[in-house]
Amino acid sequence: MSAARVTDRFNSGSPHPPRRRACAAAVVAALVLALGQLSACALTSSAPPPAPTPVAITPAATAMIAALADRERSLHSIQSGAIMDYSAADGHHFRTHEEIALARPASMRVEAIAPFGATMVLAADDAGRLMIFDPGKNVLMSGGANAATLERYVRIPLEPPAAVDLLMGLAPDPSQLSVPPDSVADADGMTVVTWRTADGGTRDLGFTGGQLAMVRERDKAGVQRYDVRYSDWRDAGGANFPHKVQAGFPGSNLTLRYNAPALNPTLAPALFVLTPAPGTRMIIIDGGAVAGVAG
Repeated sequence: MSAARVTDRFNSGSPHPPRRRACAAAVVAALVLALGQLSACALTSSAPPPAPTPVAITPAATAMIAALADRERSLHSIQSGAIMDYSAADGHHFRTHEEIALARPASMRVEAIAPFGATMVLAADDAGRLMIFDPGKNVLMSGGANAATLERYVRIPLEPPAAVDLLMGLAPDPSQLSVPPDSVADADGMTVVTWRTADGGTRDLGFTGGQLAMVRERDKAGVQRYDVRYSDWRDAGGANFPHKVQAGFPGSNLTLRYNAPALNPTLAPALFVLTPAPGTRMIIIDGGAVAGVAG
């Protein structure tokens, strides 16, 4: 579906059946979108993992880190259809088709798509704005895009740049790739490279066959904050890209399957800004809800 068609439906504020709206709202509030507490319950277990087998920081490990750094420098944006499976700890489960656009450092747009058009749209831009539009209710929520609002409204307790990079199969903090890791170990069939984070926690990058297979972060007590797994690496326009992403945060899990992703498309900044049509009810989500109607 083209961005223009979606924008037309956004501006029209045409209604959709309540059941579809409710499902779509829960789905978008699950992701980011683009943009939630993110695979199987085992991914979010806080039980201490088996002790890994330490190994030296080998030339092979150094080469995998360097390759990921090269990929980080070359990948700037993606646009793709996707199928997303979402499940929550309370038993809710949804599957939906989405249109996803991501542009580094922090822009994302996720549209939950039904046969008759978008049923929910979420957008965040590099200026730090988060917007969520429900066309069925003709309501636009707007506020700051930060870890607090992403956790509250889309269950992703991450700053937008980290969320965008994780969805693109990149390290959530690319600067760490230029710093020697604190340890390297063999665990779960992966080469796991670990760095200490500024708050005393750890961040692990796991590699299999030279490709990124896992990003995991724990706090200083060893409790897992999130675990993201990457698989089905295939060519996408001349470069490898993970077509399957499984992610877990405490309380929810998702599996995202990209369909023919386009790498490094030119995405206009306006794609990540939602402009209300006349009559759209607006709710400010910073510091409490403030309702208004667009003129």
